[in-house]
Amino acid sequence: MFLLLIVACVSTLSATMIVALSGRIMAAARPRGVASDARSVFLFDGDCLIDASPPARRLLDRMEGAGTERELLLDLLEHRFPGLRDRLRGLDGDGRSWIEARGGLGRIEIEHWDGLLRLTLCPDGPHGAAPGPVDPIAFAALQDELETLRCIGEDAPQLIWKLDQDGRLSWANRAYMRLLETQAATAADGSADLFGAKTFAPAGSDTESCRVSLPPAGDARRRWFEITRIQRGTEHVHFALDVTGIVEAEQARRKFVQTLTKTFAQLAIGLAIFDRDRKLVMFNPAYHDLTGLPIAFLSSRPQVQTVLDRLRDSNMLPEPKDYTSWREQVAALEAQAARGTYCETWSLPGGRTFRVTGRPHPDGALAFLFEDISAEISLSRHFRAEIDTARAVLDTLPDAVAVFSAGGVRLLHNAGYDMLWGAPDPGLADIGLSDEIARWQRLLAPSPVLGELRDFAGAFGERAEWSDRLRLHDGRAMGCRFTPLPGGATLASFQLDAPDAPRVIAPLNDDTAPDGAAQLRAGGG
Repeated sequence: MFLLLIVACVSTLSATMIVALSGRIMAAARPRGVASDARSVFLFDGDCLIDASPPARRLLDRMEGAGTERELLLDLLEHRFPGLRDRLRGLDGDGRSWIEARGGLGRIEIEHWDGLLRLTLCPDGPHGAAPGPVDPIAFAALQDELETLRCIGEDAPQLIWKLDQDGRLSWANRAYMRLLETQAATAADGSADLFGAKTFAPAGSDTESCRVSLPPAGDARRRWFEITRIQRGTEHVHFALDVTGIVEAEQARRKFVQTLTKTFAQLAIGLAIFDRDRKLVMFNPAYHDLTGLPIAFLSSRPQVQTVLDRLRDSNMLPEPKDYTSWREQVAALEAQAARGTYCETWSLPGGRTFRVTGRPHPDGALAFLFEDISAEISLSRHFRAEIDTARAVLDTLPDAVAVFSAGGVRLLHNAGYDMLWGAPDPGLADIGLSDEIARWQRLLAPSPVLGELRDFAGAFGERAEWSDRLRLHDGRAMGCRFTPLPGGATLASFQLDAPDAPRVIAPLNDDTAPDGAAQLRAGGG
């Protein structure tokens, strides 16, 4: 029994020694912990940082940007160790390797075991010199980053400057200093602050912005800047962007809008402009006067449908048969106006008449023009009534009467004229005197009267009424009278000698026309 106990103790001790030895072997083969390492050591599991030495932590704390900590570290070290990213991307299996730094200043050791990646910055030189209190590789990387930031700040086209807690200039880039020289605005206290320490009002946020201008230097124009101020500790960093072109464009647009507004205010035509959301954004006084809609309602930017509803309630729209069809007409109105094809005449229940035109504007806006044409319509109706009365009076005359304009176009004629000469070709839009004379000649015996009429109608200056005699192919004679009218017009009237003779005369062919003696005999002359 005692022998068995001794054997068991020996076996246990042997196993313990084997486990301890195996642990030391594995520790030598896998990445070690880095908490007590004085060098910059990073331990990654994939892209995730799981451990880092204190110097490495301090280096990571200075890195800013988007992405994983591994990507940020590689961005920082790639310049000092060319090909580092490609080397890590091509790792296959476990092992250890290193890359010499650019210029031979240190190296980086790469260990890869069981999916874990350990990067160690070794600042010791080629002869194995011990590292100093500052990691030269990390320091060189920070110097590269500092140089990049310094170049960006100095060469930036916008103004960048920093003021201390007392409002004094502590740093400025080249753009700021060039403008300072141009403006010659160095303050008496030596602050050299172009825009003044009181540019910004106190605010609760760390970031503020404002728009300020600088007085023109010499013959130069006034310059405007958009300034953003960011607080960093007890100091303030300022960024100024030149927005002179934007400000001038806004001022020009404002003046243009004011000019348009004054112009629209003098128009007798009502103007209403709706934006792409169909809200009323502009109207002139004539629109208010024509529609009678309240100013408060129009100033509330109502929708186009709401405006039309109010117009309908005020009897300012043509009354449809039913409300559904009216809604469809409103939808069609908006669609046609967007295409620039809407133009209608609204006859309102109160007797007024509007001409409404819809036109598209840039950015999907719509403009409606309301013109009161009640007087024009009334005058047109009055003229039309007078013309109808004149036609009716002419139709009662026994003579065949026609009126020709100064240009020789037939303006008016009566029923007796159609009965005597027949109706002209309905396809002719404007019937001229020459066409009518040619038509008369087919029914008349040869006579110089028609040529004299052509000269009389086209003559300028004073003209006197004259008359003559004509004879039809059937031998009937008629009297003709030609009277000058105002405006160069000419009145031609014809009257047959025999009142009971038929008025409709068919044209004769040249081969069937009787000779002159037969005509005289048929006419009893």
